[in-house]
Amino acid sequence: MSWRASGLRAWLLQRVSAVYLAAFFIYVTSVLLIAPPQNYLQLKSWMSELPMALATALFFLALLAHAWVGMRDVLIDYVKPFAVRLILLILLAGGLLTLGLWALRVVLMGAI
Repeated sequence: MSWRASGLRAWLLQRVSAVYLAAFFIYVTSVLLIAPPQNYLQLKSWMSELPMALATALFFLALLAHAWVGMRDVLIDYVKPFAVRLILLILLAGGLLTLGLWALRVVLMGAI
């Protein structure tokens, strides 16, 4: 069975990213409920620690990969004219790339 023909790679990427997104959300929510930062400086300090900054960057990467697989599959399944589908896929890729660069900038600026 080929990874390319079956779509197993996209399926696995979406499942793995969903698990990471859920785990990150549960971790951040539990930290904020158990020991919430008392002010902005404490929150910024926590978010700028290297492990948290890396986890946050990975969160955004997983979110973008998850969105790409889902939206790409919807466009491929439901938009039949090739030219329209190609334009929409290019716009989607550009939009997700822009959001990814913005998220990276936010994470890096918090770590500085």
